[in-house]
Amino acid sequence: MPPLPRLSLAAWSAAALVALVPTWWAWEERLAPEGLPYIVGLVRPYPRFSGTPVLTPLLTHLGAVATAAVTWALPAVLVLAGFVGRLRQANPEAAARRVAWGLVTLAAVRSVSADFTILVLSPEWFADVAGQWGPDQLCYLLAATLVLLAPPGRPSHPAPALQPLGLRAAALAADYAIFLVAWGLVDLLLDGRYRPRSGLLFSWPGLRLEDLALVALLFLYVWIPRGTTPGKRLLGLRVEGAGPGKAALRALLFPVAVLWPTYGLLWLALDVLWSFVDKEGHLLHDRLLDTSVRCSTSRMT
Repeated sequence: MPPLPRLSLAAWSAAALVALVPTWWAWEERLAPEGLPYIVGLVRPYPRFSGTPVLTPLLTHLGAVATAAVTWALPAVLVLAGFVGRLRQANPEAAARRVAWGLVTLAAVRSVSADFTILVLSPEWFADVAGQWGPDQLCYLLAATLVLLAPPGRPSHPAPALQPLGLRAAALAADYAIFLVAWGLVDLLLDGRYRPRSGLLFSWPGLRLEDLALVALLFLYVWIPRGTTPGKRLLGLRVEGAGPGKAALRALLFPVAVLWPTYGLLWLALDVLWSFVDKEGHLLHDRLLDTSVRCSTSRMT
């Protein structure tokens, strides 16, 4: 392996430090006295829910995932994992692009508003999203730029296509929305009214019988098609190598992750971060179970 150019090492190191800055700010805010928010809460009570079914819960949980990622310095860890992947994978430029897309996505998610008082996709919502852009987003965009500008240091070699991580994330969001709509329709059939739901993230102490039934339905939703869920089909993806047993294990991972407060999100993050280190871009659970997710033939042609 040729020696790594100093400029490349400097760019990746600077990107990791810049990506760490919002985490530093977040912990400074956490450790600061909380008298002011309490006073504001007394003067201005929290309003009642009037958001958008499906979209508001989806954005709420995207925001929760982004907040947890910043709290635990996962953007900086992403840069470090991408740097390792750049050294291990056959196409270092592809590894850099994946890291950059991850940082840009995080910047966008951090700015997306899930305010329960605003109708999603309304002019007021877009104005609120634009107002959310600030130093955090600029840090992630700067880190992404540094990663893309870093010299590769070695030529790319022919290699199998990396796992379609962006498409998998989009498929997961589609499955989430489909499941929330289905859950609401069940309410409509049973109670005669559609109730907007707060989403699928729970905490163990608050579990009820209907929540456990929901988890069982979520498991069947993933297990019956052996991982190739409607969301994956919409995005032209298919799961390979998943028999009934492996499909059951894959289907258990997501419900367990969303039920395990905080640490479940860390497990999901570890699952994704592994793909930046893995030579073929496999997620950790796919590597452990010897399964893979590929684009369907119709999409590749």
